[in-house]
Amino acid sequence: MVIFDLPFLVFIYLLIVYFLGGITQGLLGVGLITVVISLLSFVLDVKQTIALVLVPTLVTGFYQMIQGENFKNILSEVKYFLIFSSLIIIPGVFLLKILDSSIILFFIALILFLNSSLTLLNKIILIPHYQHPGVQATLGTINGFIIGVTSIYTMPFVFLLQSLQYPKEKAVQFMGLAFVFYSAVQIITFFSIGLINVSTLVPSLVVTLPVMIGFLIGKKIRGIISENIFRKLFHCMLILMSLIILANLVL
Repeated sequence: MVIFDLPFLVFIYLLIVYFLGGITQGLLGVGLITVVISLLSFVLDVKQTIALVLVPTLVTGFYQMIQGENFKNILSEVKYFLIFSSLIIIPGVFLLKILDSSIILFFIALILFLNSSLTLLNKIILIPHYQHPGVQATLGTINGFIIGVTSIYTMPFVFLLQSLQYPKEKAVQFMGLAFVFYSAVQIITFFSIGLINVSTLVPSLVVTLPVMIGFLIGKKIRGIISENIFRKLFHCMLILMSLIILANLVL
């Protein structure tokens, strides 16, 4: 994977997309992978896009994870969910390797559309007995498989997050903790089956720079503009992108 061989304008577009993904992640605590996959699906193969975004996800997730004093508390409350979702990523990645990219894109578009539609309609889905180990294990299994195949960290992750009803900063720290687990497992699995290699690390580090710049800017503007308004605009954009991806696959 050599992003430096891309046409100049495409390369600049790629850097801008990662910058926008970083802003979204800094502002909302989530959204980097979603933005990147959505906006780059027309210029890069989805498997290449996923491979490129794993290192920036690990870096931003680690930054979120260490911000705050709730680490041990969060870990004790969601440990079964994290364990199962992290482990089940592995068979999901094996399926990702053999699936056609168009099928992966279809599922990504479908997940984005459903998740964003629920958000815009203010549909809050609460999981009964979400603290029970069996419930967390089941949610984690579904979540991990979806992440393994698509790298979209949304459903049913967001349902557990809604059920926990964490205050904003604790929620952001929880998301950071989960993203560190998930991206670390993905990186190891991708390496083990040859989806990425050492040469992938250089372009991954290159795109990490605009991501981190955007991430820090997003953190700054979190207190300036309404997060609620931005979230609605973000999900409107995701619905539009999911429809465009689906239309592109059909046509």
